[in-house]
Amino acid sequence: MALLEIQHLPGVPKERIELANGSNFYTWLEQQAFDRDIAIVINGVLADEETELSFELTELHRIQIFNQPRSIVSDILSPVFKLVTKVFSFLAPKPSFSSAADNNAKESPNNKLTGQTNIARTYQARPDIYGQVRSFPDLIQQSMFEFTDNIKYVTEWMNFGIGNYTVESVRYSESSLGSIAGASYQFYPPGTVIPEIIQGFEFDDVDGQEVLGPNESNSEQVATATTNDVVSGTITGTSAAVKIVQSSDFDYFYDIPKPLPVQVTVNVTRHLASGDVTENVTFSASLDAATESDDSSVIDPVKYFTFQLSAINSPVEIPSGSTINNTIFTLTENKGNISGPYFAAIEGDELWVHLQAQLGKREGADFLLEYWAVNDDNDRISPTYSYSSYVFNASDSRADYIYGTFKFTPPYGKARYAFQLRKTNNSSDSNLLQIAEAHSVTRRTNVTYPNDTLVKVTVRATEQATSSRDRKYNALVTRHTISYDINTRIVDYTLRPSRSFADAVAHEWLVIGKQPADTIDLYELYSIYQSLPDPRLGYFDYTFDDEDVSLGNRIETICNAARVIAYWDDGVLTFARDERKEYPSAVFNRANIVADEYKISYDMTMPGGYDGVEIEYVSPKTNKKTYIRYRITDTGIVEQAALSPLKISLSGCRNEYQAKDRALLEVNRLVSSRMKMNMKTLADGEYVSPGEMIVVADTYDTNQQAGYIVARNGNDFDTSEQISFAGDMYVRVTDSIGNSTEKIRAYPRSDTTFGFTAAVPNITLNIFDGYNVQSPSRYVIATTAEMEAMRWRVSDKKPNSDGTFSLTCDEYFDAKPDYNV
Repeated sequence: MALLEIQHLPGVPKERIELANGSNFYTWLEQQAFDRDIAIVINGVLADEETELSFELTELHRIQIFNQPRSIVSDILSPVFKLVTKVFSFLAPKPSFSSAADNNAKESPNNKLTGQTNIARTYQARPDIYGQVRSFPDLIQQSMFEFTDNIKYVTEWMNFGIGNYTVESVRYSESSLGSIAGASYQFYPPGTVIPEIIQGFEFDDVDGQEVLGPNESNSEQVATATTNDVVSGTITGTSAAVKIVQSSDFDYFYDIPKPLPVQVTVNVTRHLASGDVTENVTFSASLDAATESDDSSVIDPVKYFTFQLSAINSPVEIPSGSTINNTIFTLTENKGNISGPYFAAIEGDELWVHLQAQLGKREGADFLLEYWAVNDDNDRISPTYSYSSYVFNASDSRADYIYGTFKFTPPYGKARYAFQLRKTNNSSDSNLLQIAEAHSVTRRTNVTYPNDTLVKVTVRATEQATSSRDRKYNALVTRHTISYDINTRIVDYTLRPSRSFADAVAHEWLVIGKQPADTIDLYELYSIYQSLPDPRLGYFDYTFDDEDVSLGNRIETICNAARVIAYWDDGVLTFARDERKEYPSAVFNRANIVADEYKISYDMTMPGGYDGVEIEYVSPKTNKKTYIRYRITDTGIVEQAALSPLKISLSGCRNEYQAKDRALLEVNRLVSSRMKMNMKTLADGEYVSPGEMIVVADTYDTNQQAGYIVARNGNDFDTSEQISFAGDMYVRVTDSIGNSTEKIRAYPRSDTTFGFTAAVPNITLNIFDGYNVQSPSRYVIATTAEMEAMRWRVSDKKPNSDGTFSLTCDEYFDAKPDYNV
């Protein structure tokens, strides 16, 4: 049978369907009422448009169908951030992004593992890396570039994350960055004073526009509006004002940033020496301003536009005092030889304009650049500054593309600037000028980031890029953390490179979380770490990138990689490892158990219906998701894919040894731990914790006998209950503080049935006297098989209001400290 899993909604349990071998998958799919945007994963591979879906199913097929329309996501995540959605140019002129949502993603590329690129994760948590990871640092500003000696150099500023790191193996994608011609990089640990950061924001509306020469046509019409409802008009010298009844045709000229070169047609009565002449006159002018007014009527007022004109250049003489008549008014904007104006999105101290020209040998492109400051309405608020220069091809032998960056520091100061460009010599096939890009630039000096490690990367761009490329700068980084001296029991705040999960827990709790040192059991934490049979079992290599993840969840993630459980014990965070326990932590029988919650359940099949495990981890060689799979068969555990595996994504694991250890632990747990138990204990439950092994005598099982010790004489023990021996029996006895001995062979006594003989070590016993001792030492006695059945692992503990404790337990099995041994 082939297994199909259908996910209808995120978080809802998957629907599982088994299809008969030999049935056609596409035939079955056609009969289902799925949404149009389903995703199909066949044996771990996402199907695309070219995937053949008409095939016969076998028991080896494992198919997942995600019936979740994707259009909902794209409708919600609209590109609202101008600084995010605009181009972060790299080597190609205009690379594209797959979606605006990528730039506002919560997940760091360090964890994404597919399509890893450097992105700006706007408004998200800075990366908090532990251990050793292949890091793709976050962009902290737009790409900045300039042309130097006809070569384009691109500079990126990126953030590896919070804290100090050892950085090595710096790459672009898989290539060593140092081997790329013209590439350089520099790291800035936390607190380093950075002499200068040049922060540039691209002009949104500049995109390689060609600048026309004087010989090229300038008659193309951009917009025009005309009306016969002229209210009034005056003309004095080279200035004029025309008032018209408001018309939507003129909204374009009312809203457009000014000044604007326009062509004007009016009917004028010119007072000449030879007499008055009334005619339509068309002239060029500058539209400087437009205002809105009305006739002050309370009900249905008439609204007007008034246009202010200057720099009138008329083909006929218009003497002062001439009259503008109420018959016609036309405004026209023509596309002339001026390219622009273009407006900056962000204010800056400098204006950088990048030009490129296609020039023949010994040819140059002359230009005039004009720029000025503007307000929020894009109206001019400063004088117009002019700059004349050229781009020149000095080669005597060949035509070439010539590039240049022209930098301006406007006298007006920090503001949003607009600029326009005109080519002042004629264009030809061997003389073409374009505006490649423009930046509004702010220079930040003596910058310090006290908590983050930054990197500055500068690369030489490809002149004729054949494709758009994403940024793929990355490095192997190792986090520096604090540690703990288990001998002196003092926190060592010296920062050192570390991959230890214990160091990660200590650093996250004390430094990042700023919690008091007396709220965490560091001694137990580091005792577990030092007891590991192989240090690789204690590695934690991961990036926390979501500020919504709580401190407790982070500690849980760190500990999970090392098979460690973190839990609260009387206001202190303490730890236990999921591994074999030599001795039980406590013994429970009917003397300290409340009967009303006692329950044992048993899975006839393996828990959850699983027949194996699938562990996902990150390969340190490929930096991609890698899987270890085990399947339980009639002949045992084999290393192959299961039909219904228990899937575990082992966050923080970057080594096969650690992943295989966890896989073998979990697959053996499926085989060996099928029983669950719930019980309520008296006050004794306070002294056991999650992860510990306890012994519980089954009240309803006569082969599991329990009671308390009445007296001891050498190896002879008197008991409170009558003991029935059947086969080889073993006993466990608790001492005066509740600690249990290991299981010891017990023999019947010839003089009484209320007792046994056993070589129990000389431990201190509590013998009930009703005054000084009211909690006697207990015993449990059973055969080997029954004794093993009495062992449980505490998975959860909950205190109750009446002083009792509710325990949830799993069937105990001897989990090896290292399954790879």
